[in-house]
Amino acid sequence: MSYANVASNYRRNAILNASPEKLIILLYEGAIQKLERARIELETPGQTHSPSVGENLGKAMAIIGELRASLDLEKGQDVAKRLDGLYEFCIDQIYKANLERHSRALKPTIQVMKTLKEAWDEIVPA
Repeated sequence: MSYANVASNYRRNAILNASPEKLIILLYEGAIQKLERARIELETPGQTHSPSVGENLGKAMAIIGELRASLDLEKGQDVAKRLDGLYEFCIDQIYKANLERHSRALKPTIQVMKTLKEAWDEIVPA
C-alpha cells in the first residue's frame, strides 16, 4: 500500500469518527491549507494562471460555503450572524483573488480562518 493510500485512509477514518465540533476544525484546516496553497502559487512568477490556483480557491470557497450553510441563524443569533458576515467576507475575498489573480485578498481571509480555527481549538478537547 502506498503512502498516498495510507494517508487517504487515515484522513477518511478521521473524518468518519470525528465529532461535529472536530469536523468544523477539520473544515477550517482544509480551507486554510487550500488558501495557503493558492497564495503561494499566486506569489510564484509564472504560476498565477495555473489551473491549480483556481482549484484551490474553488475548494476553499466550497469549504467556507459549507461552514456558512451549517450556521443556525435562529439558535446562534448574534454569533451566527457575525460568523455569516465573516464567511461572506472570506468568500468575497477569494472571488476577488481569483479575478485579480493576486494574493493580497487572500491574506486577510487566511487570517480570519486561522483566528476562527484557534477559537475552536480552545473550546474543543483534543
